[in-house]
Amino acid sequence: MPPRIAEPISVSEASLAEAAGPACPSFEIVVPSAPSSVQVVRRVVRAWTRCHCKLPADQVDTLLVVLSELCTNAVLHGHTDAFDVRARVPAKGELRLEVDDKTPSVSPTPGSPDTDAESGRGLLLVDALVRELGGTWGFSADGARVWCVLPAPEAAR
Repeated sequence: MPPRIAEPISVSEASLAEAAGPACPSFEIVVPSAPSSVQVVRRVVRAWTRCHCKLPADQVDTLLVVLSELCTNAVLHGHTDAFDVRARVPAKGELRLEVDDKTPSVSPTPGSPDTDAESGRGLLLVDALVRELGGTWGFSADGARVWCVLPAPEAAR
């Protein structure tokens, strides 16, 4: 039996981001807190970044690795049935992605796992890849939402 892909709980396209103009609409998707939801989010964000924001394919691939890590953390560490992913162009020259598991906590930091550890490197990877893309990332004050901001290509401005 093939794996079942999680169905989004709700998807809504918000009004166009004021700074973005008609080239890059924002969106929010709410998905079940399940491992299969990571693939759903990747598909949605891939389409948004490639079609609406005109992000180059190599940058999309890097961003999807970041997003996979952040969504996986929401699934593993969130204590809710669903998590939100938002994408928008809040100001000229930048793309903003957010993953919100609605679980307040102390904001995690990239760790230093032992060389034989099987996990614990996700935020180190996020940090390195976001920096490689020329962006920044962090957590909301309550630790429930993680965000990353990346330079936007000319088409999304």
